[in-house]
Amino acid sequence: MKKILLTAFVFVFTSPLCFAQQASAPVSQTAQTSAGIRTMTGTGRVGSIIIGDSTKGIKSQLSVMDDYGKNISFAVSGETAITDKDGKVVAISDLKKGDKVTVVYAVGKKVNRAQSIKLLE
Repeated sequence: MKKILLTAFVFVFTSPLCFAQQASAPVSQTAQTSAGIRTMTGTGRVGSIIIGDSTKGIKSQLSVMDDYGKNISFAVSGETAITDKDGKVVAISDLKKGDKVTVVYAVGKKVNRAQSIKLLE
């Protein structure tokens, strides 16, 4: 009877240690969720650039191919912060096909919206 009681006692007090979890790691730099908006970061080479013309109803777009060959398109607005490798503000027209960039974007159902674009090379 003492062995059963001792075994039950040890089990009850050591089981929380077996099921304990580590404190959760901080949110990754590649995916964050804020107010229902999922924000991601991607790095790759510029594939194509469409410079918008509001008089013709054309919106600016940027296409980036990552290192795995995946092509991702982004809507670029006037609110999108575009900077060069030194942090100076540049225009979308300053980007060229083949430039390496990092894009922080909000994931949308139909369109990914670029929040910031940083030229790396």
